[in-house]
Amino acid sequence: MRAILPQPNLLIVGAPKSGTTSLLMWLRSHPEVYHPWFGAGPEAVESGFLIAGPTDIPISPSRPRGTLLLPHDTDVDRYKGEPWVIDKSPQHLYSRRALETVRDLMPDAKVIIALRDPYDLLISQYMQMWKGVNFDTPFEELYEKMQSQGWEANTEIAETWAFLTYPRYSEFVRAWVSELGSDRVRVVRLASIAGNASGVLREISEWLEISPSKMPSNPTARNTRGKLSNSPIRKFLREPPKWVFTSARLLLPSRSARKALLDPIRRRGWKHIPADKPEIPPEMESEIRARLKEDTEFFEALDSHLPSGTMIG
Repeated sequence: MRAILPQPNLLIVGAPKSGTTSLLMWLRSHPEVYHPWFGAGPEAVESGFLIAGPTDIPISPSRPRGTLLLPHDTDVDRYKGEPWVIDKSPQHLYSRRALETVRDLMPDAKVIIALRDPYDLLISQYMQMWKGVNFDTPFEELYEKMQSQGWEANTEIAETWAFLTYPRYSEFVRAWVSELGSDRVRVVRLASIAGNASGVLREISEWLEISPSKMPSNPTARNTRGKLSNSPIRKFLREPPKWVFTSARLLLPSRSARKALLDPIRRRGWKHIPADKPEIPPEMESEIRARLKEDTEFFEALDSHLPSGTMIG
């Protein structure tokens, strides 16, 4: 087994599609913040290290409960004693295992939770999955599945679990704040991240006791748009046939050499092209909003639901 030191102590735990990627990109550029998964690729890396192993929750429709989850390779060679080691894994917000680990075994860790309107989150989550791979369910079909379940999330039904759980974050947010204490948790709305990024970074810097002046001077939001290209070459790069991997192992026995030479080529397969959003019929939107009413009310009145000083922005 490999022991990794130092362990992350600045955790962006959720919610999905709420600006967590932008926060990671901005914060990891600060000289006092280190990201051990930076070398895994130019895009944000979600390690899922707190829920590694057979997952206790369905990560997505293509990753049901019990899927073996292993974090990307960590890179601590560049670590120079930075006081904060960052990780972004939005699924952590919804895992009891993750919360208990932070509470009981990581007493010095601080947590950032980003939130957005629950309805918008659900639609954005669908769009992210739809524009990726391994998911092509029409929205109407997904809606009917949620209706047939009475809008009750079931960890054994991966097809709908994320959509019935991720927007319903109020109980999870309350648990993280209550069990860790308001001094260790900060909550920020997507609107603040998008509309006042410099102010958000300044408040986070003061909370972490690091220099605000070393944050990005002109932070811009990171949001991949469109749908993955399904051109033959792009699909080939994303999912090469087995003979490609076999040949690569023969020609390049060193795993590190394969990663260094081939990963940049394979990343070209993840090209997004423009794509229209699905039209949501008004009656569907009304039903979804009604089902998410409790969490929408929580989101709209966060200041009254959370301890003083917890909110950023």
